[in-house]
Amino acid sequence: MELNDKTKGIIRGVSHVTAGFTMVVAVLMILSFVQLKTINPVDNPVLQSIKDEYDKDPNNAGKAEQVRVLDLMARKAYFSSQWQIDTGSYLLLAGAIIFIVCQRLLAGTEKPLPKQPGAKADLATERVMGRKTLLSAGSVIFITAITGSLLFRSGFPDVSGAESDNSRNVNRRIPKDALKPDKTNYPFFRGHNGSGVGGGTGYPDSWNGENGTNIKWKTAIPKTGKSSPVIWGDKIFITGAEDPAYELYCIDKKNGNILWTALASGIEGQPAELPDMDHDAGLAVSSVATDGKSVCAIFANGNLVCTDFDGKIKWAKNLGAPENAYGYSSSLVIYEEILLVQYDDNNKVSLMGFNTSSGDMLYETIREGRPVWSSPVLAFFDGTPQVIINGNPFVSAYDPFTGTPLWKVECLTGDVGPSVAVNSTMVYAVTDYAKLAAIKPGIGSSIVWEDNTFTPDVSSPVANDEFLFLATGSGDVACYNAAKGDTMWTHYFEDQFYASPILCDDKVYLVDRSGVTHIVRAKGELEIIGHSPLGERSDCTPAFSDREIFIRGKDNLYCISGN
Repeated sequence: MELNDKTKGIIRGVSHVTAGFTMVVAVLMILSFVQLKTINPVDNPVLQSIKDEYDKDPNNAGKAEQVRVLDLMARKAYFSSQWQIDTGSYLLLAGAIIFIVCQRLLAGTEKPLPKQPGAKADLATERVMGRKTLLSAGSVIFITAITGSLLFRSGFPDVSGAESDNSRNVNRRIPKDALKPDKTNYPFFRGHNGSGVGGGTGYPDSWNGENGTNIKWKTAIPKTGKSSPVIWGDKIFITGAEDPAYELYCIDKKNGNILWTALASGIEGQPAELPDMDHDAGLAVSSVATDGKSVCAIFANGNLVCTDFDGKIKWAKNLGAPENAYGYSSSLVIYEEILLVQYDDNNKVSLMGFNTSSGDMLYETIREGRPVWSSPVLAFFDGTPQVIINGNPFVSAYDPFTGTPLWKVECLTGDVGPSVAVNSTMVYAVTDYAKLAAIKPGIGSSIVWEDNTFTPDVSSPVANDEFLFLATGSGDVACYNAAKGDTMWTHYFEDQFYASPILCDDKVYLVDRSGVTHIVRAKGELEIIGHSPLGERSDCTPAFSDREIFIRGKDNLYCISGN
């Protein structure tokens, strides 16, 4: 390949700059790595000293908060250092590749002249030999870069809270039941993984709360709230609040009796004045999360509590009163004993991870964008557990163990209230006055199809691998082809929907604001099975367990059973 002198000069300049840049990056990486090895922010003696003091006085709330804050700062510093070295390794590789390519281009432009016996090597031959030497040096740099990247990354200790790399790998294995809804346990808002899909079969499709038809029991909830019921075994968990009283209730699934009440008031840091919020929604909008060992609840004043199954408080803290346009409404999710809290206010939007046993904050990831009122959803794509948040403007996914961002797609605008829907291959995000978007998740994530005809403002969509169902605040219900985005059918039900549709037993259950549940067949043609009145208004999403349906109305919790 023939190159003119000007082009050769440019390539030669790029080669020299790249070589120098690569060497500088390599030196800085080595210095950073040595510094991290000698002064590990996670092994800070000040932090260790305060931890030792706290161990001697575990009831000292001030020391506990100091440990939490310093530990969080140390972890942020550590992961910042890790990011710097990771980024440096990529720059090192890129620099080495560019250097070698430049040398190859230059080496291919000049060939040595035949050497006469007894004559000195001419200038062209010397240049070729010199470039061969440089190319060899570049190859050494390239190999060093690859080796360095591996060594630098493997040199990091595990600060995720797991006991070892092996135990961490075990934790990251997807549980065998991760993708299949349980017929008994309905542990989060919208059930299994927060997906809106219920487990089991044989659920009733006809009842009447006014005359008692198929109503097994109903129980008055002491305090008002719009949190939806969650279930584990024979226990139902729900919240209520009327300032200054914040309460978590455990209800017997068999008869509706309130087994215990846990108080979530008087927590250190609890604000004296309530934050601005939608008073129609109230202080107890967020649904509880449970994993069979812990029960966690959060309220609109920032109070976060965790109890055992007997109602004993394991830990409690105030996260700060979220200030935003409508108040706090995000529900909780637990994965592998990590409580996931989506915390949004006007000052920051974040995802927090807490240890359910101790209440220690494991991480806080600051998210991009404006505050939203959706809830986190667990999903599993390419064998990886992910926490997916419907945000503004990004729909984004995070590692539940570390809070590390995995992927994001710029998608929505406005006041985002609905959570995402997921199936085995896609994520579906929507909000009113914006659009509905089907997203291919993971590396290279992108919008596959979109539509703006039907857009809920509060209610979240639900999907399986064939269809996507959604209900709007104007009373429309729509069914889409999940893969292509074609509208399969629509129907106007006259009343608004705030509760999210639940897909269960090959049916879709849709509770409107008047308390009537409309039941349709989960297929591509409209088939209305029936309409069942609760007898009071409801904005809450139903729970499904062992052939019984549980719906919270304005004043009462209902158990609906066809048995």
